[in-house]
Amino acid sequence: MIGIVITGHGSFPKGILESLHLIAGDVENLVMVPFEDDPIELETSLQQAIEQVDSDSGVVCFADLAGGTPFNVSSRIAAYKDDLRVIGGTNLPMILSCLFKRNQPLDDFVKTALNEGKENIKAFEIKKREHVNDDPTMDGI
Repeated sequence: MIGIVITGHGSFPKGILESLHLIAGDVENLVMVPFEDDPIELETSLQQAIEQVDSDSGVVCFADLAGGTPFNVSSRIAAYKDDLRVIGGTNLPMILSCLFKRNQPLDDFVKTALNEGKENIKAFEIKKREHVNDDPTMDGI
């Protein structure tokens, strides 16, 4: 099973984790690592988290912003670990959809996560209804 580390600025990772627990219950091999202000402390915490969730199927670090400190620190660690991937621009549907696909090969899992993240970004649009007249209470009359 692929391990998951959620990281990001401030309370972002805690909020994602709390939402995941609310929707999916307790989840194995998933931890969060917040970033407050010390990149060296973040690196140490990320390395510990990666070891904690690694079950020899690989680990994916989901970071809040591509190019932000949590993403950059995770990427530096990944540069030396063949079974670690990093995704920036994380959203809740991305992780939620992937929770049940963690037995895929690591690179397929990452492709799935990226696709789910993109597919679940939607804008609200009001669709115009066709009415017999302008009064919606008169539909079908």
